[in-house]
Amino acid sequence: MLALPLLNLFIAIVGSFIVIAMLARYLPRTSFYRRFALIDSNPPGPSLAGAARHFETSLALTPGMQGTAVTILRPSGKARFADHVVDVVTEGEFITPQTPVTVIRTDGMRVVVKRAAQV
Repeated sequence: MLALPLLNLFIAIVGSFIVIAMLARYLPRTSFYRRFALIDSNPPGPSLAGAARHFETSLALTPGMQGTAVTILRPSGKARFADHVVDVVTEGEFITPQTPVTVIRTDGMRVVVKRAAQV
């Protein structure tokens, strides 16, 4: 009574291993699989990942330049430098509007500021 169910279980296990091995070998090469799986390698050809980023802006912001916060910086917002309003970000601190700010660094279009030292 127990031999026939055990034989069926053994055949099912062996059959499933064979099906899994076949799927693992041939399924990744099909277009059906490529529609659902992420490709883990970059496609061949030129890449822009290593290219330097150069952005032209109407206002050259340099570290140490003084401005005023226009909106609440929590941690991002807008600040006025000369007659230009620029999107800025702080290093985590919240700054209220109309507070003097100083540029720490720029990275492309990203301008990092901090609260200006009170004199």
